[in-house]
Amino acid sequence: MTIRLRTIRDVRTFSVAVTAVVILSSMALQQLLIPFDIATQIRWPGMLISFIIAAPVSFFIGLRMLEIHRLNTHLEQTVKHDLLTGLLNRHAFMDHIEEEQRLPGAIIMADIDHFKLFNDTYGHAAGDAALKQVARTFLSLCRVDDLVARYGGEEFIVFLADTNLEDGVKVAERLRARLARKPLVHNGRAIQISGSFGVAVLDHPDHADEAMARADAALYAAKHQGRNCVKAEASADIA
Repeated sequence: MTIRLRTIRDVRTFSVAVTAVVILSSMALQQLLIPFDIATQIRWPGMLISFIIAAPVSFFIGLRMLEIHRLNTHLEQTVKHDLLTGLLNRHAFMDHIEEEQRLPGAIIMADIDHFKLFNDTYGHAAGDAALKQVARTFLSLCRVDDLVARYGGEEFIVFLADTNLEDGVKVAERLRARLARKPLVHNGRAIQISGSFGVAVLDHPDHADEAMARADAALYAAKHQGRNCVKAEASADIA
C-alpha cells in the first residue's frame, strides 16, 4: 500500500496516527518485557518520551512525503503539458486518444495564420502571447472533458468526445470566430489573430493516425483556400 500525503492536513493526520502507533507499541512492549510493577511505574514517563520523539519525527517525515508528492505532481505536469500554454502536449494527447472510449468523436486541427510573419513583425514575445491567448480561447469554448493540446509550433489539436462531424465543425467555427473577433493586446497594441481549422471524425482509437491525417488535410485545404476558415474532411468550405 502506498501512502500519499497531498495536503498539510494529511501530514497532521499521518503524524497523529504514527505517534499513536508508537505510543501503543511502546506500552505493549513494556507489558511484555518489563515486570508489571515496574511497567506500571514507568508507563506515563514512557508514553511522554514516546510522544516527544514520535510526534516531531513523524511530522517531519510527513512534510517530506508531501514535498515528494508535490514534486511528482509538478514533474507529471511538466512531462504531460506544454510549458508555454499549459495545454496537453502532443505525446500526452496521443496517450489519451489511445485509451479513448467516448467515440465517435471529432478531431479539430488548428493553425494560427501567418504565424512566422506574426513573429517577424511583432517579435517572439508577441508570438508567445498569441499562443497563450489561443490556448485560453480553446479552453474557454471546449468542455472540461474535451482534450485540448498544443500539437507543435503554432498548431493545436482538439478532441471532442461523443461528437459527430457536423457538431465538430460548429465547434471549430465558434473557435475561429472567437479568435478573429478578439485581437491580442500586446504592449498596448491590438493585434489581429486568425486561425484555419480542419475537422475529421475518429471512430476507433486504432484509427487515430488516419483521422488526424484527414483533419490535417482539411486544415491545409482551409489554408490554401484563404485561411481564417473551417474545412471538414472531404467537404466544401464551411465558413
